[in-house]
Amino acid sequence: MDDRSWIYRDSPQGLRRMDYCNGVQGFINFATSIPRNFTGGDIRCPCRKCENKKYLHPDVVMMHLLHKGFMENYQCCYAHGEVFGSKRRMEEMVVGSTSSANNVHEAANDNTKPYRNMVMDAMRMNQGNGSQCSIVEEELNADAARFFDLLKDSDEPLWDGCTNHSKLSAVAQVFTIKSDHGLSEAGYDKIMEWARSILPEGNRLKENFYAAKSMMKPLSLRYQNIDNAEMTECMTCGHSRYKPRTGKGKTLVAYKKIRYFPITPRLQRLFMSPRTAEHMTWHQAHHAVDGVMVHPSDGKAWKHFNSVHPHFLAESRNVRLGLCTDGFNPFGSFAATYSCWLVQEARGEI
Repeated sequence: MDDRSWIYRDSPQGLRRMDYCNGVQGFINFATSIPRNFTGGDIRCPCRKCENKKYLHPDVVMMHLLHKGFMENYQCCYAHGEVFGSKRRMEEMVVGSTSSANNVHEAANDNTKPYRNMVMDAMRMNQGNGSQCSIVEEELNADAARFFDLLKDSDEPLWDGCTNHSKLSAVAQVFTIKSDHGLSEAGYDKIMEWARSILPEGNRLKENFYAAKSMMKPLSLRYQNIDNAEMTECMTCGHSRYKPRTGKGKTLVAYKKIRYFPITPRLQRLFMSPRTAEHMTWHQAHHAVDGVMVHPSDGKAWKHFNSVHPHFLAESRNVRLGLCTDGFNPFGSFAATYSCWLVQEARGEI
């Protein structure tokens, strides 16, 4: 039997190894390729908690295996159609050689379904890297239910017979246009009203910005409000912090609000997608050319830090943050703006 040691081998700090993630994808491909494994669209879950006693959706089974691991003594997937000595290997269900990380990445992330991959990346992040998984116990919790609604939307055509747009892809692309061109909410609503009028009757395009934003909310990265309720006026000029009340409303509306965007979940999101994760570790994988600096990692400062902190160098996923003073000119009040980059080390687990 082929080596299945990856099933019970984890990286330090509780992180899953890449070969484990690739193997899980291979298992899902294998299990879903055999019709008799399905019961009402679900397959047995061989995670440590379910132990093949529960039938779950294949996407949920994948999440359980990524977070909880396989049950004991399941190197041969006998409950999913594999037998000892069979020529039909689980590894064969991963496109290309299992020793090629690039081929396995392509198999694990179907490029023909980018919006489904986007939902799965966000779903993996929101469930965390820990050994516990709250995605399915006896029934879906609210967060998991919203993700599965998005998975459905990523596969559901924009209208019956549409082949180039799904319900999710249409909203995501219009959101991109709104962001790129600074479109107002009122303008967005008018365009949606017009678009729905020319699409076939029964189309599933969201009718306005509010409905589209509610649909995309599970994919968003949350922010924190910075608020000091005790301060009602500016400490310098004494200007009122809140707008004058109109009507009978009791809610105080501030002129300005400060929001903080936590960096940790944003860095985690970059590692959730194989496409961006590859770029996050590129600095250690690329081969430098003597005398040519194509990346800060080719510079002396970067290499000096690596020599002083070898433990930081040992983990390629450790992040170095670049702070940019975009548009700031440190050399005088010249007409041309200047972008100054400073590379800093980000220590600690993300």
